[in-house]
Amino acid sequence: MARNLANAATKRGASAPKRNIRWNGVSGLKGQRREVILRSVANVLRNSRLSSLTIQDVADELGMTKGNLYYYFKDKQDILYQCHMRSMEISLRALEEATAKGRTPSESLRILLTGHIRGILDDGFGGILQTDLDNFRPDQRKTYVKKRDELERGARGMIEDGIRAGEFDPVNVKLTGFAILGAINWIPKWYRPTGAFSPDTIVEEMVNYFLRGLQRQPGASQKPLSKKKRQREQHEQ
Repeated sequence: MARNLANAATKRGASAPKRNIRWNGVSGLKGQRREVILRSVANVLRNSRLSSLTIQDVADELGMTKGNLYYYFKDKQDILYQCHMRSMEISLRALEEATAKGRTPSESLRILLTGHIRGILDDGFGGILQTDLDNFRPDQRKTYVKKRDELERGARGMIEDGIRAGEFDPVNVKLTGFAILGAINWIPKWYRPTGAFSPDTIVEEMVNYFLRGLQRQPGASQKPLSKKKRQREQHEQ
């Protein structure tokens, strides 16, 4: 009789009692499930600090056991590495968009910096940027650094283009790139989702600040540094 009542309730559209979602009920391929795990790390980091992140935190976020979690990742460091890679992929997509859509060097740099900051704030992987790369395996570190260097070269290239076009004042391009990207990567140290500054405010004001600092000032010398001199200064850093 109980079974008949349950069947009748189902037919009438009655909702079943809520239960915790079990990990083995999450559909998709292994790669897709790994992505769900990484997103859960981002959720945890929005409300806690990286130094206190544990495997149990991630497992609890997903409603799964640590044993199941270890099926997808070797250890906490492996999870952090994969989050690093996701964060960098977001930034490199911003670089691709900036290269494709920017009509001027300053516009391209604005698109890149906006996307880079948005990735840190909106996707939740920003806290990962504070991880010590020395804890990664040599092959992991090499892979990540290669992508990081691609992002840095892209930003420096846009600054160089702006100098050549007369939009930006002549600067030490390498040092300026380090300063801008370093300031952005420091955001997770002070940003809180419940804090005084919204993501929109942070993006707008920081990007405007960086671009104002680069823009050619009235009365500034019209002669930019020669390519040879810029290369020499960057090599000396």
